[in-house]
Amino acid sequence: MEKKGRNEKGGKGKLAAADRPEKDQQYFADELEKMRRRRAEWEILEAQYMNAEKALLEKTVELEKRVSELDCLYSISDLIENEDSLENILRGTVNLLPSATEFPENASARLSLYGQEYKTDTYRETSWKLVRPIFVRGAGAGFLELNYVKEPERDGRPVFRESEQKLFRSVAERLGRIVERKDAEERLRESEEKYSNVVESARDGVVIIQDYIFKYANAAMAEISGYPVEALRGMLFLDLFTPDQRDLIHERYELRLSGGQTPPAVYETKVRKQDGTSTHVEISFTVIRFDGKPADMGFVRDITDRIKAEEEIRKLAYHDPLTGVPNRFLFNEQFNLARARAFRYRERIALLLLDLDKFKEINDTLGHKMGDLLLQAVGRRLQELIRQEDVVARIGGDEFIVLLQEIRRPKDAEAMAEKIVHAFRKPFHIEGHELSVTTSVGIALYPDHGGDLDLLMKNADKAMYAVKTESRDGFRTYGSDPA
Repeated sequence: MEKKGRNEKGGKGKLAAADRPEKDQQYFADELEKMRRRRAEWEILEAQYMNAEKALLEKTVELEKRVSELDCLYSISDLIENEDSLENILRGTVNLLPSATEFPENASARLSLYGQEYKTDTYRETSWKLVRPIFVRGAGAGFLELNYVKEPERDGRPVFRESEQKLFRSVAERLGRIVERKDAEERLRESEEKYSNVVESARDGVVIIQDYIFKYANAAMAEISGYPVEALRGMLFLDLFTPDQRDLIHERYELRLSGGQTPPAVYETKVRKQDGTSTHVEISFTVIRFDGKPADMGFVRDITDRIKAEEEIRKLAYHDPLTGVPNRFLFNEQFNLARARAFRYRERIALLLLDLDKFKEINDTLGHKMGDLLLQAVGRRLQELIRQEDVVARIGGDEFIVLLQEIRRPKDAEAMAEKIVHAFRKPFHIEGHELSVTTSVGIALYPDHGGDLDLLMKNADKAMYAVKTESRDGFRTYGSDPA
């Protein structure tokens, strides 16, 4: 009987062994399918990342073009402000213009004014050119020409970009005004009796100050200040400037008339208008003789539009146009400053890389407009969560990054990550929709996990991806176990 029992047991054991390969095969098949799904998800994420990188690169190239144009305009402005000779201004402007083009090494320029020509060394007339007239007091006085020596690679686009055409037109207009201004200065120096007709037609404000009183102000100055010409003449000139600028204006006025240290020839300040508002102006002064005594003659230009344009350019260069938070460029600058401080004081800093969970589903179901509004709300929520010394930036798509400074312990960074994860569990209310979106956060610490930004971001990305693949809606520090 015992022998039979052993045979039966042995028979069952053989049967179980026979079934095992089928179970193992099914297990490996299931695991292989999981790996295939994960690979497919990774390929989708990689495609999204490549698209975001491409968009960022295109934006970077465009910003670089804008920066080169702005640099050219600034250089011309600096030349105008610091050069007394009109000939040197014209010659310098011609040499600076090619740097603002898309292909500066292939560009050349020519300027003709009252029959006098100025050319770059590489100038050669071609059909790929842009020509703008120069008007002085409403009459044609010459032209400004920009061309390519060889045919540029245009890919069906116009030879010159719209922004290049606007810059070129602005330079031509400004040259006309500079000629006007130089002519006005010369006329005023030659004869006090002739200045009136010239300055009254000038586009810039013109004033003469003597014994701290406006002795003369033209119509353009009245428009800039909001005061009638009659009210300006006889007015204490310091009253025209905002209180925070008066000490500086007074000091420079005294320096000019005393013949001592020469103040800047051109500088920016703010004028207080009659209605109590203020406006940004660019002013330049020179000492003249008026009624037999020393006086200050000034040229005043309203630069409010220019200031707004510069602020917009700076915003575009350093902030994400959709969310308004810093972009990758500004984040890089802030990181370098934070790292230098951390190195000096032997502190830690932390990078928190955030990726929104299931953001694509919102885009697919509600549209990209709703997705954009959600990204804007995400940016605002992140800014509300962080400290004043910390920085949040959008680096592309639905990815954000947070820089935490003065981190004493790794737990401090994890506490902020937990705070962010918890906050994102609260729905977003946008245009009547209640949107639920969580976030996965990867943490990397300096200097623990890397000494430069690229390595830290790479390690933070690894930690974040680990959260994505495991559970989402959580955080992990690089090299640590799941939170």
